[in-house]
Amino acid sequence: MAGEAEAAGKLVTAVAAARVVDGPAGVAGGRSSGGASGEAASPGAGACGNCAAALSGPFCSQCGQRAHVERSLSHAIHELLHGVLHFDGKLWNTLPLLVVRPGKLTRDYVEGKRARYISPIALFLLTIFLMFLVLGLIGGERVPPDAVKLDRAAAERLIAETDERIAGLDREIAARQGKAGNREALAALEASRQAAVALKARVGQQMATAAAEVPLDLPASARLAAESGQLVIDTGNPALDARIAEAARNPELVFYKMKQKGYKLSFLLVPLSLPWMWLIFAGRKDVTSYDHVVFLLYSISFMSLVFILSAVLIASGMRNNGVYLSLFAVVPIVHMFLQLKEGYLLGVAAAAWRTGVLATGAVATLLLYFVGILFLGLVD
Repeated sequence: MAGEAEAAGKLVTAVAAARVVDGPAGVAGGRSSGGASGEAASPGAGACGNCAAALSGPFCSQCGQRAHVERSLSHAIHELLHGVLHFDGKLWNTLPLLVVRPGKLTRDYVEGKRARYISPIALFLLTIFLMFLVLGLIGGERVPPDAVKLDRAAAERLIAETDERIAGLDREIAARQGKAGNREALAALEASRQAAVALKARVGQQMATAAAEVPLDLPASARLAAESGQLVIDTGNPALDARIAEAARNPELVFYKMKQKGYKLSFLLVPLSLPWMWLIFAGRKDVTSYDHVVFLLYSISFMSLVFILSAVLIASGMRNNGVYLSLFAVVPIVHMFLQLKEGYLLGVAAAAWRTGVLATGAVATLLLYFVGILFLGLVD
């Protein structure tokens, strides 16, 4: 429950932050609601409640605040629902284009047609936080049958190896029985045998209770590997080896740190990806880094929606591996091609080779990002 409350809190924070960045409707030019001196005079009849300027319509011409200010619980609830679901109506103008015509969305925003759309940074904030909310609510990842079979095969190998270890310990214990001076050695062998039997029982219980589709318990798998001696760590750095061994004994803490740092540092995906945009448009003088940032923010927002859809499908029991292959391989490339082609007014060939280079760069960037998050989760 605590994790769900925390995730919901993050979504509300994201919506609030996105609305501040995007600017709510009716606020003239996104100006501050305060007066020039930071203090407003006492308003009179027909005056703005915020800056005391004379009112001539439903909004103040000076600070943009609504002329009529409500103080009811129903209005507060309405504002919350309006902020989350409607986002001033821009959400429903932006999302369809983001999915089917991302190039038009990018081009319109770069050319100044912005009033109808959510700004790239606001949409980025909203989708990133929504993605972590969904992952937090779903909890343990659920995997298709093929992945379960691979996990089950690993468990079967671990049981077989544990059986061999127990048999070897039995032979050694039998050989030492009745010999003088072997009390301490026998005690150590018996303790090792008990630990091996307990490990086999835990793995066997997991396999016995596993259904056709089971949660992929990565923390438990890591801990089992550490306890069974299957995890061999030798990076050449003793301090880092010790950190990794400690993480294997308490993987939940590491995964929690990775999730926290993942959403906090998600903005780094933009500067990490920007060099690839510079590379593929090195000869174009009519595009700027600003155009590239708009492209990247909308593109990452779309991929966040893909991750959300994938997580929901996995949790709901979708078993078609072709669907996941399409979502993570075909859909991103097609979307990237469409966004490049229409967003930068490219021909088919020019958009195609840039898509190939950018897709390769995106994979490299994501690997670098996840390695960085993993490293921070280990050393923090």
